[in-house]
Amino acid sequence: MKANKLEKVTVLFIIFIAVAIFSFSKDVNCQNNVRTEIKIPDVLGYKTLKCDLHMHTVFSDGDVWPTTRVQEAWREGFDAISITDHIEYLPHKADVPKNHNRPYELAKPEADKLDILLIRGGEITREIPPGHFNAIFLSDVDALDTKEWRDAIKNAYDQGGFVFWNHPGWRQPNQIPVWYDEVAEVYEKGWVKGMEIVNYYSYYPLAHEWCLSKKFTMLGNSDIHPPINMDFNLAHGDHRPMTLIFAKERTVVEIKKALLDRRTAVYYKNLLIGEKIYLKPIFDSSIVISKSSFTIKGLNKVNLTIHNNSDFTFDLVRVGSIENIDVPRELTIHANKTVILQLKGKSKTFSAQKKVKMPFKVNNLLISPEQGLPVEFVFDISFVPEK
Repeated sequence: MKANKLEKVTVLFIIFIAVAIFSFSKDVNCQNNVRTEIKIPDVLGYKTLKCDLHMHTVFSDGDVWPTTRVQEAWREGFDAISITDHIEYLPHKADVPKNHNRPYELAKPEADKLDILLIRGGEITREIPPGHFNAIFLSDVDALDTKEWRDAIKNAYDQGGFVFWNHPGWRQPNQIPVWYDEVAEVYEKGWVKGMEIVNYYSYYPLAHEWCLSKKFTMLGNSDIHPPINMDFNLAHGDHRPMTLIFAKERTVVEIKKALLDRRTAVYYKNLLIGEKIYLKPIFDSSIVISKSSFTIKGLNKVNLTIHNNSDFTFDLVRVGSIENIDVPRELTIHANKTVILQLKGKSKTFSAQKKVKMPFKVNNLLISPEQGLPVEFVFDISFVPEK
């Protein structure tokens, strides 16, 4: 009798384990086939494309196969990527043959299947100075495999490549970039047109200043080596840095044109970094205020609602005081949520019909290293005295 009971318990346990394994595998399979779209508005007639243009695979010092980079990008909501394996540093060459074009060739069918725009590229990896440079939009990555670093950059430029300076603060004291003579040389020749102001978990304010003053294209990329979820906690809302590219169409050709025209911004943690011409319409297109005209009676309060339909959380600070009305000094407009802006009259007797401007600064939308984006709310307000 005891043996029979034990057999039943064993059978039930086996069934339980089988169901658990099936459910887990089914859940994992479902997760692998789910794409999370990144909600950032299109602006100024351009499509806002989410891009990571610096990443590695087992063909240099990365830990994954090229197709994995495509699948990760699809799940995270990206539009375009470039696999940029090192030209000179190949620690897996005993196991993976040296072929600089092979990562692109292996990833391209998967990218086509998942509608990810894949850009052929490689990383020129030299001692500092000059440092590391990514070259993308190449026809032949092997042309970068030269003895002289200048020849590598020129060969990329000559075949129509877009070359940018990678992680300029890497291995520098306090991660402060140095404008080496070698960098100045390729900049003056027009061979290098962009710079990473964000790489992985590092933001370089001085590089940001250089992009503004020297008219470099701003980029922010992951430089990812292991599987993406080993370095970024995607399940808890973390995201890799990305370059936002404002392109006329969702094509590789238009991405290149946008990079040459400096139509980019960088999304890093909860920062959006770029020029005012792009950041202001992103902010304006993201928020919806419940009403633009209302009445305030005496010292009474009025509640307005502001809805944010983007994935950014905007951190606002009021600039100065507002005449005739109390306005909160700080306002956080949370991503994909609605918040209340409470306004209060300052006088029991004041009477007027006024257009009121409320200036704020968005601290986490950086138009320069220390300057947040200025924005302004404008309302038509009827001030009515209390009786």
